[in-house]
Amino acid sequence: MRMLWLQTLRNLKIFVKDKANIFFALLAPLIVLGLYVLFLGKTQTDTLLDVLKGMGVTGADDDIRSFADCWILSGVMASAGITVPLCACGVMVQDETRGIRNDLLSAPIPRWMPSAAYFLAVVLSGFLIGFVVLALCLGWLALSGGWFLSALEVLGLVGLLLLSVLSSSTLLVFVVGFLRTEGAFTGLNVILGTVIGFLIGAYMPLSMFPKGVQYVTLFVPGSYSAALFRNLFLNGALENISQNVSAAFADSLAEQYTLQLDAFGTSLSVTAMALILAGTVLLFAAANLVKAFVKKNTR
Repeated sequence: MRMLWLQTLRNLKIFVKDKANIFFALLAPLIVLGLYVLFLGKTQTDTLLDVLKGMGVTGADDDIRSFADCWILSGVMASAGITVPLCACGVMVQDETRGIRNDLLSAPIPRWMPSAAYFLAVVLSGFLIGFVVLALCLGWLALSGGWFLSALEVLGLVGLLLLSVLSSSTLLVFVVGFLRTEGAFTGLNVILGTVIGFLIGAYMPLSMFPKGVQYVTLFVPGSYSAALFRNLFLNGALENISQNVSAAFADSLAEQYTLQLDAFGTSLSVTAMALILAGTVLLFAAANLVKAFVKKNTR
């Protein structure tokens, strides 16, 4: 176990020391946050306030702004749970192209250990950096006056972060394991970093997309992660709106801002989404084991 830990720590240090890689790992969450600060936040807030004015409700600026803040932060967390593990997978590709992977396989250690060390390093990178991002998000809510989270919900956010990182890590380690060049990995990084915000509804609610696109997002594990983050972040904010503004308006916001996913006409509950996300961990963990078995028997 000591050797496994040392290899994991080595992979983790390589990733953390590459400042450019850290930046690109956080680029998608930063884009989400930047778009919100520049214009999405004001646009969403003004739109919702206009709706309330049409209902004869005024003076709800702070309540709506808190809701918008919580919604965008859920997208930031869901994006970080994908892009950070993806960039951490770069160590696998670097070692492959430089022949280090072959050196590790020829060393007097179990053949499963290098792969396990890569996976553990990806999970640790995703969780540790994601935890820092979560702390910053919570700090923002506390300073802006939009804090409506209970202690249990904060613990839930930490647990969901770990589950999200495990889900994305098992999937990405499986996919990246087929890449043999750093150029191919860079291409995957750029493409996924560009589209992931749309696929999980980080830029705009999935309810605004055509039904066909919404159904496609059901096959993206990050969509379930984003929806679960929204439920935790927005629960208190929606209760506040329900009490201070209108219960019907709060219910409408929950529907329009995709707190539940539409699975071909069936609304998925929080429990169902959590089980599906956990199922993706088991599915791609099994896929990685099968891939490792096949490689072992074809060499």
